[in-house]
Amino acid sequence: MKNFIFLLSIFLLFFTLSACSSENASSEEKETKNAESEDSNIQTNNVESSQKAFNFSLEEFAQAYNEKAEEIENDEEMNSPILNRIIFDDIGDFEYDENKNIYTRVLISESDDSGGSFTLNAWYDNEQNFNGLNLSTFGSDNMASDMGLFNTLVVFQILGIDIGHLNDLLKSDQDMLDIEDGDYSVHLAKLPDTAVIIKIEPK
Repeated sequence: MKNFIFLLSIFLLFFTLSACSSENASSEEKETKNAESEDSNIQTNNVESSQKAFNFSLEEFAQAYNEKAEEIENDEEMNSPILNRIIFDDIGDFEYDENKNIYTRVLISESDDSGGSFTLNAWYDNEQNFNGLNLSTFGSDNMASDMGLFNTLVVFQILGIDIGHLNDLLKSDQDMLDIEDGDYSVHLAKLPDTAVIIKIEPK
């Protein structure tokens, strides 16, 4: 398995050299250091029922995800593995999480032969408004798998979030990073040598 940070650096170089025309507002970064209740923090805070909802539907997100995944797969320079698609009609029912007081739906859950895995969940408030995305990626001997990195890249690309924020977290001594990028608040967390967990909410 390629070294995760090395592969991420290649992505950053590729997108720097490409004529990317995204005009996202300058992102403001602030690193947070909170040692208590690490497991709770990594799973992110409870979603308040008043949390702003996304300005797109789950079906629109699924369509955009599938189109971007195909685009990345077809880019020979990216050398992407085959990525699963979000099959809208196969998305499961709402599941209530008592600990976070939210509803969730699993959009993608996949693993590869190396032991890496990736999970993408949609989060909803008590009125079942779509107001969060939760990504988790695990690797057998790295922070995250190559498959997880490419899936994360797909989500970041369609939302216009800079993948460099993930690189900032991995290179830092911090376990968590909270940033605002464009229309979104992003919480990134890592379990050293184990996993990366990302929560995305509309601002």
